[in-house]
Amino acid sequence: NPPPSPPSYTDFQICLSKIWNIINNNTPTVDYSIDWTGAVPENATSWIDLENFKNWQSDLFSFKFKNGVGTTLTQFDWVWSCQYGGDYQGVGHYLTNCGATIKKIYAVLSEHVNVTGKGSAPFNYGTHDDPIGGLDLQVIMESNGKFKKTVVGCQITMMGNSTFDIVQCDQH
Repeated sequence: NPPPSPPSYTDFQICLSKIWNIINNNTPTVDYSIDWTGAVPENATSWIDLENFKNWQSDLFSFKFKNGVGTTLTQFDWVWSCQYGGDYQGVGHYLTNCGATIKKIYAVLSEHVNVTGKGSAPFNYGTHDDPIGGLDLQVIMESNGKFKKTVVGCQITMMGNSTFDIVQCDQH
């Protein structure tokens, strides 16, 4: 039997959650076993069909809000993390377990922090014969107290060949 043809970008599937809560009212609510996204070939029927993934983690990202005298009111620190470079029957560069990993959450008593994560539908940065999975990953932080509510966000594009680009990031 000839080897199967590699999947095209239309054959990528999104894995698990597309939008998930990371922090709700100052409390971590993320479940890393289900709150992630990925770009893998649709015709992979089992996790053992994919191999050669490598771990990746970004430098630290941070959102921090201070009052007029310099006291930190709220803060959320995270890293982007992902497993990249996986192949299906020796072909492609796929992604899995992609998302934001919490490093620090802080809020003074009067303040509240909510953070959500989001993963886009997957897309192909490569070719039909050598697909490179890609995803847009996003975190959105809402910081609010008695007088003010502020929303900030950060979005990156992560690719299966281990490259990433910051699309937009407030306060990074």
